[in-house]
Amino acid sequence: MASLFVEQQADGIAFYINGDLQFDSADEAIYHEYLVIPAIALAKLRFPDTELRVLICGGGDGLAVREVLKFSEVSHVDLVDYDSEVLELGNTIFKPFNAGSLTSDRLTIYIQDARDFIREVPTGLYHVIIADFTYPTNAEDTKVYSLEWFQQVNLALENGGIFCTNGVSPETRTAGFWCLYQTLLAAELMAKPLQLNIPSFQRLGYGNWGFFLTSQISIEAAELEKITFPENLRVINRKKLLAAFWFDSAIANIRHQVTINSLQFPELFYYLLNPSFQLEKTDNSKVNFLEIYEVSNGKIGQRNWLQLESTAKAWLEHFTTTQNLGKNPPDLNRLLPIQHRYHSPAMQREWLGYLQQLLVEIDLNKLMKSTLSRVQELPPHIARDLRNLSEKIRSGQPLTNLSPSTTQFLMLLSVTLLMANLVAPDTVFAKGYYGGSSGDYDSSDPIILSDRQSLGLQLMFWGAGFLVWLGLTFLSDSNSNDD
Repeated sequence: MASLFVEQQADGIAFYINGDLQFDSADEAIYHEYLVIPAIALAKLRFPDTELRVLICGGGDGLAVREVLKFSEVSHVDLVDYDSEVLELGNTIFKPFNAGSLTSDRLTIYIQDARDFIREVPTGLYHVIIADFTYPTNAEDTKVYSLEWFQQVNLALENGGIFCTNGVSPETRTAGFWCLYQTLLAAELMAKPLQLNIPSFQRLGYGNWGFFLTSQISIEAAELEKITFPENLRVINRKKLLAAFWFDSAIANIRHQVTINSLQFPELFYYLLNPSFQLEKTDNSKVNFLEIYEVSNGKIGQRNWLQLESTAKAWLEHFTTTQNLGKNPPDLNRLLPIQHRYHSPAMQREWLGYLQQLLVEIDLNKLMKSTLSRVQELPPHIARDLRNLSEKIRSGQPLTNLSPSTTQFLMLLSVTLLMANLVAPDTVFAKGYYGGSSGDYDSSDPIILSDRQSLGLQLMFWGAGFLVWLGLTFLSDSNSNDD
């Protein structure tokens, strides 16, 4: 269940879900006006003298509904939000800020998952669909940013209708932002990205915030110059709106390098956890996406990079195709990805710095004894090599002349050691989620294994059993292919 927190301030409130800021009443109008106003205004232009039907997915706080209801052309709004607690807040604490929008006679509320709701929607029912979802905190959350979801949204739109969705930050989650862009294009929605500076988001390090204004029909700058805005807006105007579609070239160029997010291969969450692309140095030029007309790059993921099996296979493939690791260094973002949102690249680097000391704590004799206890499950030549290796470790001899298959097997064990600690470093280093630096940590401090740290080492060994099976399967397949 989500953790909801309302912070009372001298001149308003701030609302958090699971510790992530959803809105600050001081500047929420920036977010909600840009999310809603261009979409409804464009639909009003495209469908003159029409009673507009609007669907809002998420947005139980009522703030997006408030903006939609500023248009008299909107005859009916459906709001779908699965969280009844947020809706209750929308009708109580948030009511002074959403202008009582959730009690409008033009609104129907459905307490339901948006994915289930939209499956039952007749084709072409809505002129505008607005997605106001929370920031994804796990792979499940990214299903409403998947190719399959966007395809269903496309079907629910009237021909020429508008879909607007909040995204992630193009500044701090650049690859994730463009993953959404490519996924929208793949769903045959002509996406136009835009970005905003929301002060409360910036203060918390979220960066500029991104949105996508989309339609089956290309959105032209000339159209946006013709739209009319309702009265009583606090932030948005035509000049500011047109400026929001400009991006630095260094950020914009990343859009060609990412893959599409789908249910089978949830690339978006991987990109959010692993912001791996380096921004190229440019001449500070800008890209205006209202002047760009392109289709999806069509890049489909081949594996789920957040699964241990995919990581292990990547290590093996890199090992078997690389003659000299010095000439072709591994991409740690693929071979050692961050697995949990509470972890950061800085934590990953810190963890790797611990690796040498951590491995010292492993009793190789016990590890080999445990492995040899199941030696009958291994191919004979690997079993023989492991017995020889065990004897060399016991007697202190140099570790040389291992066969390639045995080296692969040992690499798989190493990957398990790495991944088990990366998946659950909290058990090794007793770390929690925090937004700041390492605080009082001193890399020169001695490492003393606590009970929790010992548990982390046990996790490594327990994971070895799975990876032994995976390695045998992979090696067996490789040997079959060689034969």
